[in-house]
Amino acid sequence: MRILFLSSLIPKTGNCTTADRIRKHIEEAGHTCILKEATAFQHASEVEDVVRKENVDAALAIHIYKGGRFLPDIGIPYGVIFGGTDINEDIKDEHKREVMGIVLLEARFAVVFTDKMKITVETYWMVRKFWRT
Repeated sequence: MRILFLSSLIPKTGNCTTADRIRKHIEEAGHTCILKEATAFQHASEVEDVVRKENVDAALAIHIYKGGRFLPDIGIPYGVIFGGTDINEDIKDEHKREVMGIVLLEARFAVVFTDKMKITVETYWMVRKFWRT
């Protein structure tokens, strides 16, 4: 399986470290992981171009707003991983919160790292996806 993985890739940050660890697990499981900087994209059509050119089967994003916002429109299954920015900052912005809700509705799964994050997500969006904390 070929998986497009969108994340913030600023060196020596938590997101970059987490993305690299997840990428390694994906590849060790025998899949191809195409890791891309989420902020390099401005429109879903740009992500769709990567999906087409790279023959991608599925997608994964760290940060529901930064990377996940492009995924509902690209026509492949996807999962999302909540980042701290999603819960601590983006959730306060009505537009971003609405976009994140759309992303969650269509995601095959969502991952949170703490029970507190899970409660916050379920409170704001009333969704119950496959959770891994």
